[in-house]
Amino acid sequence: MAKNAEDRYQSAWGIKADLERCAQQLAEVGLIKPMPLGLQDVSEQFCIPQKLYGREAETEALLAAFDRVAGREGVGEWGSGGAGEDIALSPHREMMLVSGYAGIGKTALVQELHKPITANQGYFISGKFDQFGHNIPYSAIVDALQKLVQQLLGEPNEQVEVWRSRLLSALGKNGQIIIDVIPEVELIIGKQLPTPEVGVTEAQNRFNLTFQKFVRAFCAKEHPLVIFLDDLQWIDSATLKLIELILLDEQIQYLFLIGAYRDNELTPTHPLVLTLEGLRKGGAVLQEIILTPLTLEPLSQLIAETLHHHPDIVRPLAQVVSRKTEGNPFFVGEFLKLLYGENLLIFDAQQLSWQWNLVKIESQDITDNVVELLLRQVQKLPEATPQILCIAACIGAEFDLETLAIVCEKLPKAIFQDLLEAIQAGLIQPLSDLDEDLLVQEYKFSHDRVQQAAYALIDESQKQVVHLQIGRNLLKKNVARTAIRAIV
Repeated sequence: MAKNAEDRYQSAWGIKADLERCAQQLAEVGLIKPMPLGLQDVSEQFCIPQKLYGREAETEALLAAFDRVAGREGVGEWGSGGAGEDIALSPHREMMLVSGYAGIGKTALVQELHKPITANQGYFISGKFDQFGHNIPYSAIVDALQKLVQQLLGEPNEQVEVWRSRLLSALGKNGQIIIDVIPEVELIIGKQLPTPEVGVTEAQNRFNLTFQKFVRAFCAKEHPLVIFLDDLQWIDSATLKLIELILLDEQIQYLFLIGAYRDNELTPTHPLVLTLEGLRKGGAVLQEIILTPLTLEPLSQLIAETLHHHPDIVRPLAQVVSRKTEGNPFFVGEFLKLLYGENLLIFDAQQLSWQWNLVKIESQDITDNVVELLLRQVQKLPEATPQILCIAACIGAEFDLETLAIVCEKLPKAIFQDLLEAIQAGLIQPLSDLDEDLLVQEYKFSHDRVQQAAYALIDESQKQVVHLQIGRNLLKKNVARTAIRAIV
């Protein structure tokens, strides 16, 4: 009955063993005394727990920062404050930078905040910059705010009316500027007058000012706004300028901006580095969390909970895994999956326990390149699935069934069947529930490295051809839709 799947019984014999202990106590003393459950509960299914290990201090630092932004008194209900606890508590805007190597767990850390923040009446939204779409301005922040607007549309009518009034007041005559990039806004504020044509520079300044006011409208004491922008190393210059304007806008309060990036991929002259330096000089509040590899203790805990053994028993295995993966959480997960797939981690049904051979694991010639590791997984899938993943990688970190069906010129149902293999392999994750046709429409790659591995399957000489064909197929479908609408 536990909320987390890994906290429930994992096997029938685990339940059987506890019931037998209960029956024994009843027979011997006539009652069942409190006892620890699941001591003999071991699952034969290989499953790595989906939770954070060794990031307690970093989680507390993020929650303490949210407390500061929200203007909460004291150090907050979640912890002692962690990094930056010497900052005076007052309602304001703040940016937390989370840096570290690819796969170190930046996104997973920040996503841990979603539940506690929304439980405390905050809005948590996120957007992600795409490694293959560097030149799309505002892509991540528009995606994040689009999700917020969709969330607002699901609120009661009287609350939507409150948002309508607030947004109309904030945007004035420039509502169409926001509708042009976030069409769903029209469902809240209604049809808007066209915006007058102006010069390029004036249009850019008008857009930034309108966007500032749009963000400002969502930030309030009763519901602080948290915006998480992932993969800042691929950020565009237009978004950087917008972030600068927002963080230096004294009228914006109760805003917590979180940015994650790979610090090893930045040079001293990278636009992000230069912008952050300018923000610090301008008085913006910037804090930073630098994520490091997992140490032996949390790594042993992860492996112990995966294999249902005591941490002391798995410590020699954890030492080998640590050396092979350098403690990178994403690589650890993929390495363990590889060991299982190669039958180097096996479940012994006689002993009801997981077994391994350290000598064989040590002798394995296993690459230290996680992309190559993932390529092996992708290439093992049925023939049609890698081809579809290649197309999905061209579309973006997130993609949908309809677009894939258009690009591949196949029925959505056929595409869905092929994607199931990738879901089961943990390479992609569904973002929506089953629809009325029992299909999942929205997906994302489980990690940037998976998208990178899928993209790497396309020959360099063919990449431009593939992108061109994708564009042509989408354009052809869009033209057809426009023609049908005109007829109707």
